[in-house]
Amino acid sequence: MRLFPTVLTILLMLAFSAPATAQQGGNWEALGDSDGVAISRMQVEGSSVFAFRGEIVADVHIGKILTVFADGDQRRHWVDRYDEHGTLDRGELSERYWIRFGLPFPIKDRDYVLQTNGRLNQDDQVFIATIESVDDARRPENDCCVRAMTYSTYYRFEALEGERTRMIVEVHTDPKGLLPNWLVNRIQRDWPSKTLGGLIRQAKKGDQPLYGPVADWHTP
Repeated sequence: MRLFPTVLTILLMLAFSAPATAQQGGNWEALGDSDGVAISRMQVEGSSVFAFRGEIVADVHIGKILTVFADGDQRRHWVDRYDEHGTLDRGELSERYWIRFGLPFPIKDRDYVLQTNGRLNQDDQVFIATIESVDDARRPENDCCVRAMTYSTYYRFEALEGERTRMIVEVHTDPKGLLPNWLVNRIQRDWPSKTLGGLIRQAKKGDQPLYGPVADWHTP
């Protein structure tokens, strides 16, 4: 299977604003743990909502995590608020897709057109995925949803000794529409722990195969 049939959709229940990611550092303020995930936030210049970051070390082989991460059929089992998606273009480590997230009444559903690009670093045993919103005439805005915007989203998976995996996600979202900033901040604060926690639980279910290119990354 290919790693990126869904490495793109993988994200977001809402969308992001500003390139504040682990790649570029930043002044993150620790907020404590949520279900074992260390949560922090950062104020982004010019934005009224915070960027949020989640990090956890999971007792799961990185190959199982990436298998789930890349499998579109499993997305509904771990991506928070996932409703449906459609792939527009797909490469070996990239994908462009449309995704819809269902929100509770009376909040209107959100949708996005996203471009995901990933890379494998065999030397450091790290996989990174970045996601951003794009315009695509094949998926114009429609009455089903409010079209949200993701400017920068970041995932990092690192193989550690003992078949453990360090997982990091960073998100800063502008869901658009008439939502108060306090609600957006509350949703975003919970999103990293729900997303990483869901991915871990799904990776531990059944007999998930190991994604081939990383199958030996935990081998000394």
